Amino acid sequence: MSVRSIRISEDIEAAIRYVAERDHAEQAQSLRKLARMGFEAYVAREYRAGEVSLRQAADLLGVTLWDALDRLAALGATGNASAESVLVGLDILEAP
Repeated sequence: MSVRSIRISEDIEAAIRYVAERDHAEQAQSLRKLARMGFEAYVAREYRAGEVSLRQAADLLGVTLWDALDRLAALGATGNASAESVLVGLDILEAP
């Protein structure tokens, strides 16, 4: 794990303290938790927009495809395949 020095605005610092108090954790641990949650939300938004595939999302999150599906769904990002792309995929599967 690397160490970074960053400036944090007062509102973010208050959020970190709030999470630390709620979770009975250290502020550093709460900051890591919030950063991870923010990154997962970012990846979910990219997935929902079709900017990354499910495999890319799983790789970015460092989890299996199934875990990525669960996490993305929990964040409201269900499948990003269009009906047209699904039909094209089915046509490819039916081809001899």
